[in-house]
Amino acid sequence: MSIEVLWSAQTSAAADAYTMDVLGMSSAVLMERASLSVADEVQRRAGAYAVACLVGPGNNGADALAVARICRARGLEVAAYLVTPHRNDAAQAQLALARSHGVRIVEGVSAAPDEAVWVDGLLGTGAHGAPRGAVAQTLGRSFVGPSVAIDVPSGVDVDTGCVPGPAFRADVTVTFVRSKPGLHVTPGRDFAGQVVVADIGIIAPPKASVAGALLTAGRVASMLAGRAHDPEHKGRRGHVAVLGGSPDTPGAAVLAGTAAMRAGAGLCTLVGPPAPSHRPELMRASLSSPVVPGASVLVVGPGLTDPPAAPFLETLYADDPRPAVWDASALDSVPVDSASAGPRVITPHPGEAARMLGRIDADRGWSAAMVQRQRLRAAQTLAEATGAVVVLKGAGTLVVGPAGVAVALEGTAALATAGSGDVLAGCIAGLLAQGLDAGAAAGAGVSVHGRSGTLAGPMPLALEIADALPVALQALSRGEPGPREPVARRG
Repeated sequence: MSIEVLWSAQTSAAADAYTMDVLGMSSAVLMERASLSVADEVQRRAGAYAVACLVGPGNNGADALAVARICRARGLEVAAYLVTPHRNDAAQAQLALARSHGVRIVEGVSAAPDEAVWVDGLLGTGAHGAPRGAVAQTLGRSFVGPSVAIDVPSGVDVDTGCVPGPAFRADVTVTFVRSKPGLHVTPGRDFAGQVVVADIGIIAPPKASVAGALLTAGRVASMLAGRAHDPEHKGRRGHVAVLGGSPDTPGAAVLAGTAAMRAGAGLCTLVGPPAPSHRPELMRASLSSPVVPGASVLVVGPGLTDPPAAPFLETLYADDPRPAVWDASALDSVPVDSASAGPRVITPHPGEAARMLGRIDADRGWSAAMVQRQRLRAAQTLAEATGAVVVLKGAGTLVVGPAGVAVALEGTAALATAGSGDVLAGCIAGLLAQGLDAGAAAGAGVSVHGRSGTLAGPMPLALEIADALPVALQALSRGEPGPREPVARRG
């Protein structure tokens, strides 16, 4: 089972239909397998807790009732709470089974315990928009104790990660066959907890579409395997030129240049105003056009606040054929309606993304908060307008380009420190310099950068993150998974 592939709600529904209608698998068998997988996770967390299953009107409610029945058979104290008065045929059938097996059935949640192992079976992958009625009221209460969501936490859009209203916050989400984008894209990822992918025997139809991929350790290792390996000759590991720095922000270019070399580039030249640096490995050049003719890759923007540099930036983006990473204030000069002469990676944070989106679609009124609410749409809009590979920074960094959508699993709040973005830009450039294409360099770069933030210790400074890049590269080249890697189980 490929743990990295992401399915949309539409693909999941098509796979269900193909497995049942074409291959002849019984829906009851699939539901039982799914419920057994969820019950396993509930049992792992039960301890001295009773189990409280929240039952919605659809198939997720049917799953929750089946989980209650299985937990009862395993000797756990369990009750099923019917949140809505209406249920589909599958839920009605499972309700009858639960009753016949001795599960305590309760109308509403007013009598629910203060603490329990909570099982969320309220809304499934077909739900969109803010929850309403009794479901919304239930989601508005507090749930003390371990929590397990079936397929997707109720209130989270499974395709986008949007959370338009109240939502269930799970410690673990058990999803089926393939993971879903909304479990890994902010803000949905904050509600999903640990993602368990249970293979219950559903098979996708031939040529089924995928919604994207996770940047798992295995996927990143395959990307990094494409680097040029010739450590005996620095010239064959690429030459990165960093156009950046100013009298007020001299360190940004140094951080990017250091990261480029720590990521494996053989040479690096800083282009901009003279500034003190304790990195003697970094060469210097004055600003000129063309920028460092001998460089093979450019980084444009870290610390670049000097207005005289601005007039030629748009031309540099459009006409220079070399692969380039554009970051920080230089993003304001990225054309949003024309192609570039070479591969481009742009690395906006939500505020920078909002400014760029304002030039693309002023009527929508993009803000940093809006970008955070609709991260997938924001990144896809930027990629379509610029033709670049977009790295939308933040928890669950998105990498969107011609190859589709990829979601980063690495990274913690340790990366929220001044200069961390400059390190990321340099890291991606260093991988570009070693021959990776823009998509692979961006995907591997955000993963290596995220792992470095973890390895650099508590509250690291940006230069410490840069200095941890080689160890992170080694770990990810070996495919060593991080803590947010989904867990695969056989249902």
